[in-house]
Amino acid sequence: MNEAPRPVRIAVGLWLAIAVFVFLTTAGLWFQRDEVRELTKWSSGQITSFLTTVSVITLIFVVAYVLLVWQFLKRKNWPRAALSFTAIAHMIWILYVGVSASSLVTLLLICVAIVFTWQARTAQWLAEVREQ
Repeated sequence: MNEAPRPVRIAVGLWLAIAVFVFLTTAGLWFQRDEVRELTKWSSGQITSFLTTVSVITLIFVVAYVLLVWQFLKRKNWPRAALSFTAIAHMIWILYVGVSASSLVTLLLICVAIVFTWQARTAQWLAEVREQ
């Protein structure tokens, strides 16, 4: 099997970086419960409920990114569209929850990952398998 071209390696690295970054960012929120309480004036139960919801949804995105990247590396074409749709849903979720510095970094990483995922060289790499 030929080595993946640079745009594919960059796209894969970005998708995995997004997964790790949002996982660590969400895990970090659990250690900032007091700051969340100060900002929101929520009760302990409300904060726990909020953090649990955010954590579950984050875990869904993390697992989706990892599984889709795994399929993408198998040189299947469909994960490109699935990654893009997942990323769009993720961006909508981020905007719904609220914009922060870490969410802006995530949005930027997603945009760049989508660009590399859809580059012509990536499509060519995927098409090479179908030609064999």
